[in-house]
Amino acid sequence: MPEQDAEAAAAGSAAPAVVARLVNLDTGLFAFSLTGATPWHGSAAGLELPAVHISAVDAAKGAAVEITSTAGQLGAWLGGRSDTVFVRSPAGGGAALITAYLGRDPSGPPLALAIRRLDAPKEVPIRTVSFDLQREPGRAGEVSLEIVLHIRGRGDVYFLEPGWVGRIGPGAWVEAFTILPLNELAAAAIEYKGLSASGVETAWLPSGSMCGTSGKNIPLLGFAVRQKAGVAGARFDCEYSGYFQSGAVSGPARNGAPCRSPASNDPLEGLQVQIVNRSAKQ
Repeated sequence: MPEQDAEAAAAGSAAPAVVARLVNLDTGLFAFSLTGATPWHGSAAGLELPAVHISAVDAAKGAAVEITSTAGQLGAWLGGRSDTVFVRSPAGGGAALITAYLGRDPSGPPLALAIRRLDAPKEVPIRTVSFDLQREPGRAGEVSLEIVLHIRGRGDVYFLEPGWVGRIGPGAWVEAFTILPLNELAAAAIEYKGLSASGVETAWLPSGSMCGTSGKNIPLLGFAVRQKAGVAGARFDCEYSGYFQSGAVSGPARNGAPCRSPASNDPLEGLQVQIVNRSAKQ
């Protein structure tokens, strides 16, 4: 389920950086929650930072989503003491606009919002929306991505239009990943591989394939992404970095070069991938 991403930095040194994302929802009840430790960087114009606002998008037909606090009252702000709101999407589905007001300090992990389906007959993977000041926004020709990580202790977690993905806490290493370019040509052209702590190096796998193991408690130690050879009409640059349990950040590596920690046996806990259409850069 793709998102549309619009980023704008507010003017003035005291103003927060603002990132807005539109998220499409199936019919049902969802919990929107801030994830992990979220340090406060200060305030701007009376607003403690970071803070997140969830708003209903006017429905072209039928009802819009309904947003309530954990106390059952109308409430659409996350931050401070409030870290969860409930969003009910009407029959036929709906959309919510997520607006993050961020501090200017880009250090530390990105602000992230987890979206959990509460009323499904079976468990549905968590979707995560990241807001990352360290990511270069609006790069010409950049391909939109959806990335799924199988994370120790969390299972499958979806990241939509991500900067950094993962990085949800010490020991929450990545056991497997799937990269889904939201572009038909890129999806056909991109492949990737991984190296696990068991010493297994996977073959090059096409986009949409799971790379690694699921539920075996075996972390990945590295990965690589590249364009397949011999794909007519496709010219993509792949750039990627890894965040590891030791705190080391490796990369950016490019176009099939391995991305691993400088330390040995250092589990991968997060990654960042950018795929850029070369022809769009010219």
